[in-house]
Amino acid sequence: MKKVIGAGFVRRLGWNIASSSLIPNTKRTRLLARMGYQQFKSGFIGPNVEIVSPDELVFSEGCYVNRGVFIDYGKVTLGKNVYIGQRTMIITVTHEIGSPDRRAGDGIVKPVAVGDGTWIGAGAIILPGVTIGKGCIIGAGSVVTKNCEDHGLYVGSPAKRVRDLPDGNE
Repeated sequence: MKKVIGAGFVRRLGWNIASSSLIPNTKRTRLLARMGYQQFKSGFIGPNVEIVSPDELVFSEGCYVNRGVFIDYGKVTLGKNVYIGQRTMIITVTHEIGSPDRRAGDGIVKPVAVGDGTWIGAGAIILPGVTIGKGCIIGAGSVVTKNCEDHGLYVGSPAKRVRDLPDGNE
C-alpha cells in the first residue's frame, strides 16, 4: 500500500474543522463519520473537543462528550451511554520518576476505560490507567486517581466513593 504524504495532516485538519463551533451540533457526528471516523456515527460530540488520537478512542453507542473536553493520546474506551461534562480531561500519558536532574523520566501510556452509563461531571480530571466502573457518577471538578467500582458516586480530589447508587436490581 502506498503511503500518501500529508494524509495525516489533512485528516487532522478535517478533525479540527469538524470539531469547531462552526459546525452545528446536530451535524458534527455525521460529518466525522463521513470523514472516516465511523465510531462517531452514534452519539454526540460538542464543539472544541480535542481528541489527540481519535483512532484509538472507543466511542460506544449513545456517548455524549460536551464542549471543550480533552482526551489524551492512547487507548480510551467509553462504554454505552457515557456522558462527559464540559472541560473534562481524560489523561493517558504519564512519566516514570526520573533522576534528580530531570524528575519527568520516560513517558508511559496507560489506557483509561469508562463503563456503560457513567456520568462524568464538568471539569473532572481522569488520570492515566484508571478504570471507572459502570453506572458511576464522577462529581464536577473531581480528580480520579484510582479505579472506581460500579454504581458509586465519587467526588473530591482525590475522588472518593461517598455513596452507593442503585444498580437497577433493587
